[in-house]
Amino acid sequence: MKLSVVGFGQVNSDIESEEPPLYTPDLSKQTESSVDSDDYGSEASDSDPDGSVPTPDADTEQPSVQNHIPLNPSMRSRTRTCTRPRSRIREACEGIDAEKTATPNPATGCFRFGDTADESDHSLGSFSDLLLSLNDTAEVVEFWDDFPVFVGLMRRKGNNSRLSPASLQGSDEVRSAERREKNYSNRYLGGINSTQHLTACVGILYTLSQDSTSPEVQTWALHSLSLVIDSAGPLYHMHVEPTLSLVLTLLLTVPPAYAEVHQSLGRCLNALITTLGPELQGSSTTISALRASCLLGCAVMQDNPDCLVQAHAISCLQQLHMFAPRHVNLSSLVKCLCVNLSSSYLLLKRAVLSCLRQLVQREAAEVSEHAVSLAKDSREDFNPGINIREVGLEGALLILLDKELDPKLCQDIRETLIYMLTTMAVEKLSFWLKLCKDVLAASTDFTTVASVDTTQEEEGAQGDDELAFALENDEKSHPFPHPRWSTRVFAAECVCKIISQCENAGDVHFDIALAQEMKQRDSRDDFLVLHLADLIRMAFMAATDHSDQLRLSGLQMLLILVRKFAAVPEPEFPGHVILEQYQANVGAALRPAFAQETPPDVTAKACQVCSAWIASGVVSDLNDLQRVHQLLVMSLNKIQIGKEAQNQLYNEGTSTMEILAVLKAWSEVYIAAVQRQKKQSDIKRSPLIINTTDDSSRGHASSADELLELVQADLGNLSKLWLAALQDFALLTLPPEYASQLPTEGGAFYTAETMENSRPHYQNSWALILHATALWLTSTGFLVGDSDEGLTNLSRPVTPTTMCQDSTTRASVKSPEDVNTDRFHLVLGISVEFLCSPRSDAAMENITACLHALQVLLDVPWPRSKIGGDQELSVELLNVLHRLIVTRESPNIQLAALEVVWQILFAAQEHVKEKRRSAEVDDGAEEKETLPEFGEGKDTGGLIPGKSLVFATLEMCVCILVRQLPQLNPKITGSPGITAGKPQLLSENGSKLVSAALAILSDVPAVCSPEGSIAVLPTILYLIIGVLRETAVKLPSGQLSLTAAASLQALKGVLSSPMARAEKSQTAWNELLRSALVTILDFWDSEGPHQELDEGSLLTAITIFILSTSPEVTTMECLQMSCIEKFKLALESKNPIVQLKCYQLLLTIFQYPNQAVSCPYIHSLVSSIVDKLQEAEKSKPENAAELQVIQEGIKVVCAVIAVAKEEHRKCHPQG
Repeated sequence: MKLSVVGFGQVNSDIESEEPPLYTPDLSKQTESSVDSDDYGSEASDSDPDGSVPTPDADTEQPSVQNHIPLNPSMRSRTRTCTRPRSRIREACEGIDAEKTATPNPATGCFRFGDTADESDHSLGSFSDLLLSLNDTAEVVEFWDDFPVFVGLMRRKGNNSRLSPASLQGSDEVRSAERREKNYSNRYLGGINSTQHLTACVGILYTLSQDSTSPEVQTWALHSLSLVIDSAGPLYHMHVEPTLSLVLTLLLTVPPAYAEVHQSLGRCLNALITTLGPELQGSSTTISALRASCLLGCAVMQDNPDCLVQAHAISCLQQLHMFAPRHVNLSSLVKCLCVNLSSSYLLLKRAVLSCLRQLVQREAAEVSEHAVSLAKDSREDFNPGINIREVGLEGALLILLDKELDPKLCQDIRETLIYMLTTMAVEKLSFWLKLCKDVLAASTDFTTVASVDTTQEEEGAQGDDELAFALENDEKSHPFPHPRWSTRVFAAECVCKIISQCENAGDVHFDIALAQEMKQRDSRDDFLVLHLADLIRMAFMAATDHSDQLRLSGLQMLLILVRKFAAVPEPEFPGHVILEQYQANVGAALRPAFAQETPPDVTAKACQVCSAWIASGVVSDLNDLQRVHQLLVMSLNKIQIGKEAQNQLYNEGTSTMEILAVLKAWSEVYIAAVQRQKKQSDIKRSPLIINTTDDSSRGHASSADELLELVQADLGNLSKLWLAALQDFALLTLPPEYASQLPTEGGAFYTAETMENSRPHYQNSWALILHATALWLTSTGFLVGDSDEGLTNLSRPVTPTTMCQDSTTRASVKSPEDVNTDRFHLVLGISVEFLCSPRSDAAMENITACLHALQVLLDVPWPRSKIGGDQELSVELLNVLHRLIVTRESPNIQLAALEVVWQILFAAQEHVKEKRRSAEVDDGAEEKETLPEFGEGKDTGGLIPGKSLVFATLEMCVCILVRQLPQLNPKITGSPGITAGKPQLLSENGSKLVSAALAILSDVPAVCSPEGSIAVLPTILYLIIGVLRETAVKLPSGQLSLTAAASLQALKGVLSSPMARAEKSQTAWNELLRSALVTILDFWDSEGPHQELDEGSLLTAITIFILSTSPEVTTMECLQMSCIEKFKLALESKNPIVQLKCYQLLLTIFQYPNQAVSCPYIHSLVSSIVDKLQEAEKSKPENAAELQVIQEGIKVVCAVIAVAKEEHRKCHPQG
């Protein structure tokens, strides 16, 4: 019986022990209700001359009621004035005639109360009616008070068994009556929460449990006591010690033949252990005694010959190990579990596996070691069918899993093995892989042995006998002779879990060079990459099996291997990867999955593996690539045949699954081909490696082109199928209120009847199809139509549902603009709808695919013009991306979102430039002053939140920057200005995010009107200079940090903006830029916290101001002198890196064409430079850094001579 455990959670075991009290409470002190002498006097005189029947005081008032539902006044009055039902109770008891007692009735499971069943039913019915009539508090209390009296009365009349729980449990009617009575009791007395009620129950059950004359009474009394202990929970603590003493006494005194009594004692002991709970860990004398008593009780039950009693003993030990693991002998417990592991009794095996599952969650390695050690020390096997010495406890569990049929037992075995695998797979890698390999290879090996040519039959019976003998010997020697398919599927799943565990353990498991090096250092080390050949073989065996479930598991294993090892290089052959040597194995494993008779789910999984294999880049040879590519071509041709050729063995939903899997596989291949070609193009354009390309890089470039050419051959049909799938998905994702818009006949790849079953397949495939469709649209530039069918089918692609339709039934002809608009909104709508509210469990790959689709969509002019010309749409897109950045912490997703933000801003820039150019052309140059202002802000400079593109962009950038650098938030720093602080280096991902946000900020003024640019310039400068101050860290190499370089680049972009020189905004811009320059100059405060800033970064910022702004900004005398002073300080620095950077920056300033800007710096600094060089002539440079400084100083002097006038050169020939 499954019992819940109160207070400490439920232990997953079918058998749980609970325990009753060990003493008899004084009922006269607990419930003092009177007993009418008229009712019991005669009976007492007949049976007991002394009249020793207890007679509580009738005048004593009932105890207070502890209940969730308080008694109202009328109920209290009824409690005091109720007529007692003793006469009815007595009548019910007297209706039982002792002389008519019969033997136990097997049909009812209880004692009969008469010669006939009718008489027995009548007596039980009378007692049931009595229980049902106890609807009043006083009656209920009185029943509990008087029940022991009637038990004694019936015992004296020889009817002891008839009022025992055994008799009452035999009838469904009486069981119902008992439940009704218990409900009333719990309702009016507060149930087990009442101490008075609990004590009374314990006393009654204690009395009945010691009735040695009736084992049935003891069994049910102890069972009821276990329920009371379980229900009382912490309230039972006061009764634990006497109850435990009673349980031990009965365990030692009750004969083992009474197995049911011992089973009930096991339930009681289990309940007592649960009641004590973690207190069993204590070290006090009382707790130690209780713990020892529990262990003693478990030992007694373990020696009982009954299997269920042993199961209760194991369950109790499981509870003790959970609450007090240090006090349970793990070695003896594991031995007990191993002995009973293959017992013929199901409940005992369930208890064993439940306990074993709990043990391995905490001490998997110890349990495994104990099992093997005990098996080796034992002269005989624990179990004849399981050899733990050879296969260990893990192998024994696998053998047991292969034999058992009980679902719960098999589930416990699987969970136990998974816990052990998770804990020990990395440390015992070879052992686990060999175990799984033996399971997967077992039937394959025997099939090979058994496959004898039919021509051998003529050799006679001698050959058959030899074959049979060989098979018999192999089966005996092999630990897994003929495993079932479910066991082999589990073994394949275990291999996948092992790979996952190794991935979490470190990258060394996927680096063969490092693994071999570490293996040479310590031969005990083991790494996954060294077992790659066995992994491929196991995946091949599983993928080519006759069981469809095993084929799916094998293909999944192969998919994981391709993804994990695709990029692992082969150290012996540079330029190659380790998986190249297994191309034949992979192709042979995939080929059977594309046969006509293969189930659709297997073909769908094979398509996924095939696309991953092609996209991984492992296959470089064109012939090998074509062999795998041909499999996808076969699947594509299969889905284009039409519904008439579909396999009728499976429903239409499986056809949808297969079609979408094929389209998804082609999408992945096409995406990989385009990205590979783009990567090769970037490498060719890079000036750093144009002359360093070797044969391997040229080979990869040619393979990328070849792969794209292979896909291009089928791209026409694929594009139509992709668009059809996206149309179906868009319709299926409509809210329920738009269900009327769904086509009644279904979609391109689903029918109306299979719509709900098809939704998961679309959810699994749409993201990659969307990305591939966007790439295809980008490659055509939204301009190229279908050469075969014209522009007619661009709005409604040819699909399996429209291939056979007449041209008159197709959609009406649309213009190219309408077709492009429909496709654009299809891709954009699906992306935005998903990004608006992605579920928390949404795959990151789907989010990334949506963002990449938007990126490639905005790579061509026509979609950008659509986005840039619709400001409302642009703002909505930015809001969606902002929400995505806030809700997703993945750096890759945030970087992709920022890339889309920049593209939207670039589209707006193009739109503003186009409007300005058109206005200038239309109005003429003579009316240029009267041209309207274009861009955000118009003539007023106001930005409306929710409608402003610039405001939404600034929100996005501030969100990114403040997350990485909280010091930029004035509310945090407590000051509206830039506050001082120690600069810091951000993480690689943080630096990339900050750099992307700064690049966007630098482009914001380009989409503003002159007045609008004035409004946003302070914010932009504050953020850029703030990032520079927070991240300008001094690096030993003298290089700039990534964020500092990005802030300087962004600062240069802002200072070079056309708005800085526009007539309407130039004055305001100059004032704001001077203020920004003053802020940077203040960073040189040697007494403040800015002293740790990188001087080279600050000098570069000053140089950018000098060279990028108009002369009015930096030629102000006070600012100019301050800048010159900073350069003088840098020249006097003792750090050669700072001197070197100063000379390099001064060289660019001295060579600046505008002499109004450069001459003051030349006049003020050239003499200092010459003095420094003269000092270097006296003291030779000590290292390469000092020598490089002198060389840069000489370059600066040469530049000054070059810009000087000819007459000045002659006057100062030595200068």
